[in-house]
Amino acid sequence: MSVAQLFCKVFIGILIVASLTGCSMGGASGSTDLPSSLKLTKVRFGMLPYGDHTYAIIGVKKGWFKEAGIDLDYQCVKVEDVVPFLKGGSLDVASVPPGILLASYETAPNLVSFALSDLFQGYCIMGQPDSHCKSYMEMVSTGAKPEEAIKKAAQQLRGKVFAYPAEAAIKPFIDLVVQKSGLQRRDFKSLVLDDALTINAMRNKQADFQVGGAPSQIILRREGFKPILSAIDLAKTANPSPNSPELASILEDGWGTTHEYFQKNHDTVLRLAGVNFRIMKFMHDHQPEALALHMPYLSQVTGQHFSDAEGKIIYEDLDPFYTFEEQREWFHKPKSLYYFQNVNGAILNNYISQHIYQRTPPHLDTVLVARDVYDELDQLRKDTEENLAKVDLNSLTEKEKAKYKIAKSYYDAYDFLDADRIARELSLESKK
Repeated sequence: MSVAQLFCKVFIGILIVASLTGCSMGGASGSTDLPSSLKLTKVRFGMLPYGDHTYAIIGVKKGWFKEAGIDLDYQCVKVEDVVPFLKGGSLDVASVPPGILLASYETAPNLVSFALSDLFQGYCIMGQPDSHCKSYMEMVSTGAKPEEAIKKAAQQLRGKVFAYPAEAAIKPFIDLVVQKSGLQRRDFKSLVLDDALTINAMRNKQADFQVGGAPSQIILRREGFKPILSAIDLAKTANPSPNSPELASILEDGWGTTHEYFQKNHDTVLRLAGVNFRIMKFMHDHQPEALALHMPYLSQVTGQHFSDAEGKIIYEDLDPFYTFEEQREWFHKPKSLYYFQNVNGAILNNYISQHIYQRTPPHLDTVLVARDVYDELDQLRKDTEENLAKVDLNSLTEKEKAKYKIAKSYYDAYDFLDADRIARELSLESKK
């Protein structure tokens, strides 16, 4: 089994939907009323069928890709196909976690992650609603120190039945919980079942506690079961370092492509990243409308219904999405837990400890170019502001005023590349 296949087996359990039907559904991006001289560039785009990887549909429905000069030819792809499709050239870009690209490095060393979006933090031990067990958050709120609260929350497993699937991806989280609790495996009864069967075990009270993939957590939360201890609870007690094993339980998602596509179509990559950040801002500021656009498509490609209430759990608890402004911390605050080298470095170190690389492991900077893209967009943002500030609005012709308006529209849409291009033109024209 290749490293990519291994990761796909491992990773499938942590993503947002277990079932997969109708995955060929796709289409072209919607229309827009924003004036644009940009020639449309077709981009073949793959979306994994999960809540944290289908959000591009929001940009499609709003017409934002076409506003950025992109004709998005999108399709839903299986997680095990995303690396071969990118590597083989049947996809130009895909929504894919950097972790998959890191794990696939030996067989696909030409793949890069160029834009980030959300923080997967979905593992969580769930308890029976009527068991009187206390959650980590309840203990912290009553004065317990975080490390003490983690230990006490985990110690509630003692003498109980703990259900979980035989997913390799979940094992590090469970091992870490057991380690933090001071318990031994013999101190509780393990009930190892398929993820869907762990739900029934909780419903039938055959199990006292459960941990599984995100789908089972959404269902159990909806039915009133209680979150006890999550991956993000553990992560918040970690040292901000790639050497912190707690940080390997969370991950940052985003969009990836090949190194060749990144180099040859750099302007398109910048425009795609801009649309990504525009969607992030919309999800943050207009959550109900975002859910109304997103959840029907997620339901369509998975074959199972996702309500807006369940989407809210995805957005706020399992996979919170971060705006361009919020991601500054990810790229420029090394002491932040979520600094990209800390989170992804912890994942890489976890792979190295599992000996998945037969040769020299990759360097993060080889696979993650997202900081470079972020910094380039940020500089274009600053340049746009500087050039627009030089424009004398009172002396503009009607045509130039229209141009100024378009530049502002691109700026507001996080398309800083085209905002800067037009702002430079206006700045030069105003000097004549």
